Amino acid sequence: MSAPQIPLLRSSGRLAATLLLALAAVLAGPARGDAAGLALASTGRMEVNAMEYPWSAIGRVNVGGRGHCTGFLIGARRVLTAAHCLHDGETGRWRGANEIHFVAGYQRDAYLIHSPVASYERSQRFDTAAGATARNAVNDWAVLTLEKPIGRQAGWLGLRRLDDGLLRRLRRGEARALQAGYRRGWTHIMTVNLNCAISGFFQGRSGILHSCNISKGDSGSPLLVLDGGAFRVVGLHVLNANSSDGKVAGVLSVGLFHAGTGNRQAIRAVGRAGAPWSAGHAPHQGSPASALPLQTIDRLLDRLQPAESARTQHGPVQRGAAIAAFQSRRGLPVTGQASLDLLGSLIQATP
Repeated sequence: MSAPQIPLLRSSGRLAATLLLALAAVLAGPARGDAAGLALASTGRMEVNAMEYPWSAIGRVNVGGRGHCTGFLIGARRVLTAAHCLHDGETGRWRGANEIHFVAGYQRDAYLIHSPVASYERSQRFDTAAGATARNAVNDWAVLTLEKPIGRQAGWLGLRRLDDGLLRRLRRGEARALQAGYRRGWTHIMTVNLNCAISGFFQGRSGILHSCNISKGDSGSPLLVLDGGAFRVVGLHVLNANSSDGKVAGVLSVGLFHAGTGNRQAIRAVGRAGAPWSAGHAPHQGSPASALPLQTIDRLLDRLQPAESARTQHGPVQRGAAIAAFQSRRGLPVTGQASLDLLGSLIQATP
C-alpha cells in the first residue's frame, strides 16, 4: 500500500511541499523493545529526570504487557494519549481498560507513581481500517480515566491553542516548542527534544508539523510550548512524516478539544479533567516527584557554562553560583535560585 500525500501548508496558506506518511513509523502501534546501539546524541534529544515537573506529568501508557506509548496527565485522574495505542492490530480489537496501566515519572524501571486505567473514551471517528491517513490521524486521540488521582503526586499539564500570536513568538525565538516521551531505543528513560521548529500544518490547522526527532513510543506524547515561563501543551503526537527536506512529526492540535474550535465529543471528554486550559499543576508537597527540575537545570547549566568554568559538582552551593553566573551573563535578576522560570530561561538560551 502506498502512503497518502499530504499538502504541507505554511502560515501564509500556500502549498509548500508534499509529505509521505510513514506507515510503520508511529501509527503501526506501540513500541516493543529497545533498538540496540542507538546513540541518544544522534537523535538530538537529552535525557531528563522523569520525576521532576514538568516531565513528571508525562508517562508511559503500558498496553497489554506487549508494548507502550506515551501519555500525559491533564488532571488528577485524566491522561491524554493517541487512540491507535489502544488498538491491537494483530487481533483487530480495542483493548479493554483492564489491560492498560499508566506510569507517571517512569525512569529506569522505577515506577513510584502509577495507576490502572478504569475506563477510557476514544474518538468515535477513528477508523482502524483506514490506515495511515492524515484525515484519520486528526481523530487519533483517547482520554484515559485512572483508578487513582495520581496527578496530585505527578502534577499535570495545561492545554493551549497554537494561535497566530504564539506562532509568531515561536518563529521569532521568543517562545520555544519542545517534546518529551519514551521513544524506541530509550524506552526506559524520559528524553526531551528542546527545540522543535513548527514547519507547517495539515488538515487545515487541525494537524501541526514540526521538525523534532520522534519515533515509536513517542505516540501520545505532548508537543509543549514554553512561553512566558510557562509550559503548556499545544499538540498530541500521532504520526511521522517525510518530506524532501527531511523527517517531520505530525501532531493533533489540542484546538480540537477547545470549546471555541473543537469537536463536540473531544470537548466533553477532555472537559471531564476539570480545568484542562489552566496553566497545569506542579506535584503536591510531599510527593515523590519534585516540583523543581534540579537535574535538568544542572544539565543545562553545564551545557551553557564557559568551557573554562565547567562544574564537576552539583551541590546547592555550586548550583547557586552557576545560576547566578548564568543570570548575570543573560542580564536577568541575579537570585541564584532554581525555579521553573529559570528552567525556561535556560531552555531559551540553549541552541
